[in-house]
Amino acid sequence: MFERYTEIARQTLVAAKSKASQVGSAEIHPEHLLWGLLTTDKLLADRFVLSSQPLEAVRMQIEQQRTPDRNTIPAPADIPLSRACKYVLVFAAEEADKLSSKHVGTEHLLLALVREGKSSAAKILSEAGFRLASAREELRSAPHHPRQSQRSVRNFALPSDVVELQFQISSITNRMKEAIAKRDFLRARALSDEERREREKLLRLYEEHGLDL
Repeated sequence: MFERYTEIARQTLVAAKSKASQVGSAEIHPEHLLWGLLTTDKLLADRFVLSSQPLEAVRMQIEQQRTPDRNTIPAPADIPLSRACKYVLVFAAEEADKLSSKHVGTEHLLLALVREGKSSAAKILSEAGFRLASAREELRSAPHHPRQSQRSVRNFALPSDVVELQFQISSITNRMKEAIAKRDFLRARALSDEERREREKLLRLYEEHGLDL
């Protein structure tokens, strides 16, 4: 089924499975696929989604969607695709055909997520201003460049928990700068302490994954 998938599209599926396991889901849902896409293909995410809302806001929306059921969660390697997610993959192949692409890339997964229409991921994308027809035409006239994204993945192929913590630290840093600009030094100090704690967690994650700093 995944023979047509580009390297970065496959990375997206791996990240989606990791996110489903992390939030305690018994299935991989479209919102997990959306998270995998946003954290794996930053070029595409910045072009179509994150220009209107930050990644942290999307993460919070995704994690609020479902209640974990720890009693029914399979091992991470065994987490199946939900019915809606299977539809997304079928639609992605169709979107690739519509754009005359031999391969299924992240741009086709993104189109398919909003085309599915009923999931939380589709709602998040719609609220971010993503429109299927206009995005499809934009990709037709200015195609996404998967090779560029794949180079980024090869050079920055970090586990999803590391990527997520990095974005969280970035968010804390931005809030700290805002507090300093407003001369709210008490809040800035608290955020600085929080940033230090999160960076210590990041160092431990690097060690756990055997990554070089």
